[in-house]
Amino acid sequence: MSAILSIYKSEKGIVLVTGLIFLVILGLLGATAVLTTTTDLQIQGNRKTGEQAFCAAEAGIEEARTRLRGSAAAWIGDPATNPAPQWSAYILTSDSWLPSDDLDYDSNCSNYIPTLTVQKNQTITANSLQTNASYWVKLRHKREYDAEQTGHITSSPHYLDGDGHTGTHSKNTPGSIVYYGYGDPDDDTRLVQFTTTGVTSYGPVEIIRGYGRSGTAFKVVEIEVVYDPGPPIMAALYTAGEVKLQAAAMSIDGNDDCNQSVAVRPPVYASITPKNTPSAVVLIPKPPGMVTDSIDLDIQAFVQMYRGMADVILTSDQNNANFGSESNYVTVYSNPSDPPNLDGLSISSGTSYGLLLVEGDLTLSGGFSWNGLILATGTITLSGGGGSKNIMGAIMGQQIVNINGNVKIKHSSCEVKNALKNQPLQVISWRDTSIVDPLS
Repeated sequence: MSAILSIYKSEKGIVLVTGLIFLVILGLLGATAVLTTTTDLQIQGNRKTGEQAFCAAEAGIEEARTRLRGSAAAWIGDPATNPAPQWSAYILTSDSWLPSDDLDYDSNCSNYIPTLTVQKNQTITANSLQTNASYWVKLRHKREYDAEQTGHITSSPHYLDGDGHTGTHSKNTPGSIVYYGYGDPDDDTRLVQFTTTGVTSYGPVEIIRGYGRSGTAFKVVEIEVVYDPGPPIMAALYTAGEVKLQAAAMSIDGNDDCNQSVAVRPPVYASITPKNTPSAVVLIPKPPGMVTDSIDLDIQAFVQMYRGMADVILTSDQNNANFGSESNYVTVYSNPSDPPNLDGLSISSGTSYGLLLVEGDLTLSGGFSWNGLILATGTITLSGGGGSKNIMGAIMGQQIVNINGNVKIKHSSCEVKNALKNQPLQVISWRDTSIVDPLS
């Protein structure tokens, strides 16, 4: 019996057993560490590819925004004279793309794939300006159905319904295009999204959806952008101060030269009625003729907003200078106080196209001609003239406008639009749709 008890009391082999137990524990810890590390690497890898896919989608959107601006050969906007409700276009980085890749593909839409030579191309081809990214982009006009999908109802409107149809719409009958601009008939200075039964000089709200891929990751980002509507055009000639019409042979016309059914404006808008106006001054339409009211637009704010995009900066007076062209509208900026010029900026003669911004006084004289929009924060003096149309578009001053020459001013919404078309598109909504990969 004692021999048997001694066997049980013996400690021989305990070290081996303990060592084996520790080895098992260490093995489990090691396996757990390996599994955790592998999982972390997979998570980090998925996050990295997800971020890369997201960046690719964003890159596609930025290409679309850039190519919607201006009139360069790379432009991809709606080629119709008036925006077409069924317009859609794609930017592709690969010619292996298929219509089935787009879950919202609609064969009733135009589905253009614009190239540098064929604006209305519908043959699948890589038409992106990028060569080292993996994305594709879809562009289309916003319609009433799109607004309804994001919550528009009569009691909670997302746009001003001006087409007379307040019922709901469907994908097959999406309704009217939604535009962005000064489309409120009760307030000429309020920016709104709106629909209309007629033609408008303002641009549609554009929906841009970018699809980015990296490895197995797929991201989709959608934004809504609008064209810069510029300041509200109250008249062919606007001043927040007084207008002095001192020359008999002048003509100011508020009818829109671009489209007679659109944007008819008074010839002159001022806050102070002039005391003496020569009877031979031609103000069209009449009535209303000159409108006197108290709406004080902040011209200074608009000048400051646009000056950073200036193509030309003037530091001295100009004589017989031409800025821009019919195919290239430019932004011209001048601050006569820097360098100091007590008489302000003077431009004599010349034909120009674009947006003229002056922080201070401005004098236009001789046979000058400006096609576009003129904004000046000081006193504007117009003298000389004699051309068929010295200002085609609109002119706006913060203080006094003094006309003492044979000047002709004609309102044109097209020229104002051309002057602003190189301004960046403004993003009014952004969302990451995070949809399921349609190719998986």
